[in-house]
Amino acid sequence: MRQPPGSTGIPYIGEALHFLEDPFAFTLSRTRKHGNVWKTKILGDTVVFFAGPQAFSFFMNPDHFTRQNASPRFMQELLHPDAVPFLDGDRHRTRKRLLMAAFTEPALASYLPGIFKIVQRFVDRWCVAAPQPIASDLSQLGFDVADFLFAASDPGTSNLEGAADFAVMNKGAFAAPINLPFMAYGKAIRARDRLRKYIKERVATQDGAGTALGVLKAARGPAGEQLSAAELEIEILHFFFAAHGGLTAAIAWLLVVLGQQLELAVRLRAEADHVFGADAAPTFAQVQQLAQARAVSREVLRAYPIAPSTFIGVARRDLEHDGYAIRAGWKGAGAIWATLQDGTTFRDPTQFRGDRLGDAAFGALPTNAYVPQGGGPMEGHRCPGETLLQLVMPAFLGWFVRRYDVVFPAQDVTPGGGGLGPLPRDGVRLAVQRRGPS
Repeated sequence: MRQPPGSTGIPYIGEALHFLEDPFAFTLSRTRKHGNVWKTKILGDTVVFFAGPQAFSFFMNPDHFTRQNASPRFMQELLHPDAVPFLDGDRHRTRKRLLMAAFTEPALASYLPGIFKIVQRFVDRWCVAAPQPIASDLSQLGFDVADFLFAASDPGTSNLEGAADFAVMNKGAFAAPINLPFMAYGKAIRARDRLRKYIKERVATQDGAGTALGVLKAARGPAGEQLSAAELEIEILHFFFAAHGGLTAAIAWLLVVLGQQLELAVRLRAEADHVFGADAAPTFAQVQQLAQARAVSREVLRAYPIAPSTFIGVARRDLEHDGYAIRAGWKGAGAIWATLQDGTTFRDPTQFRGDRLGDAAFGALPTNAYVPQGGGPMEGHRCPGETLLQLVMPAFLGWFVRRYDVVFPAQDVTPGGGGLGPLPRDGVRLAVQRRGPS
C-alpha cells in the first residue's frame, strides 16, 4: 500500500516551523492539496493528519491510536506529562470521569451568575461614544472566566498578572521549543511556573463554592476515588489553556457576527425578548430555549478558527486507511479546522450561515463531522470544556442582544495568524449602546 502523500520538510525540523506559525492555514492548505489523509514531519516525527468525518473517526478510535507518550515533549513539558490529554487507558478513564463532574448540567448552571458578572464588567467598559479595539479586553475576559471557574477567583475583579503570564505561556506553546530565557518558549516555561505557584495556592486555600474548582474537589468515583491536590493543580493549568483561547475567540467572533449581520441580530433579539426576564444572568433553563442562538453559536465554532487540531496520538500497530499504510509508531492527529471546512459535509463551508446548524440539521450530521473541540465520545479524548462553551455562547448571545446594540465600523475581520483561538486582525473595533426598555 501507498504511504499518505505529503512533505517531510527539512531534516529533523520537518515542517514544524510552518505548523507552529499558523496551524490553521497549514492543516487546511495541506488537506486541500493532498486530500483527507496526509503526512508531514514535525521535529523528527512522521505525523499523519486525518480530516473529514470518516478519517477523523479513524484517528479517534482508541484501538488505532494512543495518546500515551505521543505529544511532542515540549508540549508535555509546558502543560505537564501527567495531564489528561497525554494519558490513556485506565488512568485516563478514571481521571476523565472525575473531571467530567465539573461539566454536568447542574454544575454548569451554577457557574452562570459568576460568568455573567464578569461579562457585565467588560461590556460596561465598551459602552463608549466611539468604537475602540477590544482585543485585549477579550483576552482578559477569557482569562477572568477561566480564573473564576478553575481557581475560584473573585468575578468582580481582574487578575492582570495571571492573564499576562498566561498570554506569554500561550505564545510560547506555538513557538520554536527552545528553552532559553530570551526565547518565547523559555519565557513561556517561566510564566507557567508562576501560574503553577498561583494555582497551587488557590487549590490549597479555596473551597471553590459555586465554581468548577469546588465541584472538582468534591468529585468522587464509584469506588470513592478522588483527585489529589497535585492532580487538581495539573488539570487546572490544562483547563486554563483549553478554556481561555476558546472563550476569548468565541465571544470575539460572536460580536463580529452581530456587528456584520444586522438582520440576524434582530431575529436573535426577538427570541431573547421572548425567553428572558429581567434577571441579571440567564438561567440554564432559559438558555435551553434559545434555539436560534444555539444554531448561530454552533456555526460560529464551525466557520471561525478556534482549535486547529487535536492533541497527537501514536499508532499502536501497522494500520491501513483508505488505501494508505500507516506504520506502527507514526504519530497522528485529527485536523479539526480542515474537518469543519469540509465541503462534502458543509455546503459552501467558507460562508457563515446562521441557520445552518439548527437542532434537526445538527442531529443529522455524520459522526465526527462537527468537531470544534475534538471528536469521539465525551468519556474519551473529546474536550470536556465543549459543554461549557456551547452553554456560554448562546447565553451570551441572548443576554447581549436583549440589552445592547453594537456599533461596528468597517474593519478587517480576517483571522490573524497564530495558535489557539486567533482573533480578527483589526482587534474587534466596536462600541456598545444600551437598548431602551423593551
